[in-house]
Amino acid sequence: MSRRGLWLAAAFGALATILVVAPAPASIGAALPKSPPGNFAQVMGYTPVSAQLADGSTRLVNPDGGCSVPGEGRPFDFAVPCQAHDYGYDLLRYAERTGHPLAPGARDTLDEALAADLRTQCLATTAGTELAACTATVDLFAAGVDFNSWRQMSGPPVDLSGMPRTTGLVLLGLMPFGFVTRRLRRRAARSDRSATTPAPAAC
Repeated sequence: MSRRGLWLAAAFGALATILVVAPAPASIGAALPKSPPGNFAQVMGYTPVSAQLADGSTRLVNPDGGCSVPGEGRPFDFAVPCQAHDYGYDLLRYAERTGHPLAPGARDTLDEALAADLRTQCLATTAGTELAACTATVDLFAAGVDFNSWRQMSGPPVDLSGMPRTTGLVLLGLMPFGFVTRRLRRRAARSDRSATTPAPAAC
């Protein structure tokens, strides 16, 4: 394996270990590499920058990233976690483009880190009923991210990577419609046969 491949494998291996042993959000950030791969900007088109969560811990982020939902999580302060998650996904894309795709567990690890960072924001910036609302929003975010990763088979987030499972879900959703349509057609056919069958002669 090349030096770049070893760098990526070591980075995500350390992150996975931290998540299993001590899932504190601050530890997750400590497990990530302090700087991107040397040619990351050349391959991906931007240079990551440092940003802080509300508890003071630092993340490398995609400065143009954000939460891929309407309103981007407002009124809650989810910008930095989402930008860090975007950068993590770009690391997956980078690994794919440079010929060193990472195991599916790497994407799952990034998704877990996003959920942990979002909860950090809730705990540091809200309280009471607002904290409950913030936490509920995080749960929705996490469920959506997990579903999308499942849909894309936990591979690099690239165009069309989720088409097989998306198509399967669409077909599954259409099955009841097809069943009802067949039932209606059969019922109509029986009605037509009944209308064309001559009535028995009266005695």
